[in-house]
Amino acid sequence: MATAVKSKEVKEEIALEDMPLNSLKDYMAYNARASRMNKEAKMKNKDLKEGIYEILQCPIELHPKQTVVFSRKDQPNNPLPVYLSNDMIEFKKVLVPGRTYELPVCVLEYLSNKGTPIWEWVDKPDGSKETKKTSTDYRFSLRTVYNG
Repeated sequence: MATAVKSKEVKEEIALEDMPLNSLKDYMAYNARASRMNKEAKMKNKDLKEGIYEILQCPIELHPKQTVVFSRKDQPNNPLPVYLSNDMIEFKKVLVPGRTYELPVCVLEYLSNKGTPIWEWVDKPDGSKETKKTSTDYRFSLRTVYNG
């Protein structure tokens, strides 16, 4: 009788300081591990206020980008200073309406979600009424430009 022996590959974790940082995916993996290690350190030491390991933001050059024409609905002629700082990116730029820009996708998602919610009364099947968000009046128009 022959029994099959499964070989288990053991993945050795690379030290946090030695992790490669060549792409957005590398930065995201680094930040996930740094966050996990900071959480473990805080669980061991309750007096620890800040994490030991720094969260690194990926450079703008490594982010995927899209070419768009930017325009504003609320103030169509005024430039818009955009500042977005989170665990993924540090972005600071003034956008002038009507011009074409190559912007990182995470900045486009941030801008495209800005707007004023529209609430209306909605009739329920039992005859009662409730207020509900029915739509959103978006502040910006981001028209994609295809270079083909």
